[in-house]
Amino acid sequence: MSTRPDGAAVKEDALAAALNLTALTADAVTALAAVTERDPHEVLRTLQSPSSGQLVPRAATSGTSDSPPGLQIVYPDAMDENDWSMTESKGWIEITVHWAGSEKAITFYDPTRLSQEVQSALAESGYFVERAAVVVPTLSQQAIEAVVALMARRNFVDIR
Repeated sequence: MSTRPDGAAVKEDALAAALNLTALTADAVTALAAVTERDPHEVLRTLQSPSSGQLVPRAATSGTSDSPPGLQIVYPDAMDENDWSMTESKGWIEITVHWAGSEKAITFYDPTRLSQEVQSALAESGYFVERAAVVVPTLSQQAIEAVVALMARRNFVDIR
């Protein structure tokens, strides 16, 4: 990538970042649908309407989860309903996941906040980097835990 004085390179990267975010969001909705054993359209409707029900993996509600034993999600603090509402509003949260003797910090973003972070980083330094970032359609405890369970079943191969 060449740096041009008119900022076109940054604009091109921002467009690529936005397109990548769209693809990531589609992947996240598809993954969440698979984990919760629902149709992707149903997942989207549920995410857009919080009163329509929680996205909990059906396997988890029946007590037969495919997640590895010992999987633990550590949130920054004890999170009550108000904390989750504030987290959803700010659009990101960093959690720690413990599994099989390993530990990994993962930052979850909603698509809007990640786009803002990318644009801000591009404007400040000309690049964006985040080691372990996961994008979910909306930040909720249920969505995060469903995605973590899915990643755990894949032995966290997506997280470097």
